[in-house]
Amino acid sequence: METRARHIAVGAFVLALCLGIGLFSIWVAKFQGQVTYVPYYTRFAGSVAQLRVDSTVTFGGIPVGRVKDIRIDAETSELARVDFVVRYGTPIRTDSQVTLELQSIAGGIGMQISRGNSDLEIMPPGSEVRAGSSTMEKLVKQAPDLLAKLQEIADNMNLMLNVENRAALTETLANLRDLSADLKSHTVQIDSLLDTGNEAVKTFADAGTEFRSLAVELRKSSGKMTNDASQAMKSVQQMSAAFNATADQVSQILAENREPLKQFTGTTLYEASDLVAQLRQLAASMARISQEIERDPARFFLSDRNKGYQPQ
Repeated sequence: METRARHIAVGAFVLALCLGIGLFSIWVAKFQGQVTYVPYYTRFAGSVAQLRVDSTVTFGGIPVGRVKDIRIDAETSELARVDFVVRYGTPIRTDSQVTLELQSIAGGIGMQISRGNSDLEIMPPGSEVRAGSSTMEKLVKQAPDLLAKLQEIADNMNLMLNVENRAALTETLANLRDLSADLKSHTVQIDSLLDTGNEAVKTFADAGTEFRSLAVELRKSSGKMTNDASQAMKSVQQMSAAFNATADQVSQILAENREPLKQFTGTTLYEASDLVAQLRQLAASMARISQEIERDPARFFLSDRNKGYQPQ
């Protein structure tokens, strides 16, 4: 019996000790969990219709307090006074502003306190925090103008999509569909055209190679070409003289028969005069060519040999 009583006493002591430790832990946790809040207030000139008591107050997006009271300001009835509390130590500075912000897409309005400039002083508890214009408030003010612009856009869309424009758009889409079908039906021809283009490009490349070879041969036979150039120069000079004589004869004939030709047609004389002018230009060009050949025949026929051949 004594052993049993001793075990009961020890068990009761251990149980009481555990219970005491548990109660002490709960008391300590409760004491440590207590947070000190300090009061502030602000005054809004706009509507605070969706703001409620116990709405969240955030500081830079961090929840720091709750709204305690919403009422008409005693000094100015045009303003709404909102009393709120924040955690002790929240750095609300003299340039901080309070705005109303949408808490979530589902709805709900809260108050947002800006961080302010860290170089400025922290406001003492009980001070008035300046209210700012929130994005939501700006949106509400601009809503009528926005609705008017949307209505104007809708009217313009209705005018643009009238019966005639819809018919034209339908016709354009039909034409595009027909064009797409035609292109699809001529796929073989298009592929053949592309192949022909590739062959043409290859042919041009081969022609460039041949022109390079021809330029080399021309450089080798420059001495022979000089003699041929002298003979060509004489022929060109003779041709230039013949063209000058022909131009003079044509001018004389036109001068003698101007009135009959004018009576016969109103445009033939103009074309004949143009022809005479072109013949004179041709004769002058031939004379210049003969001078160029006489001055430097090799450069005329072979271009500038120092530059080499440059395919176009």
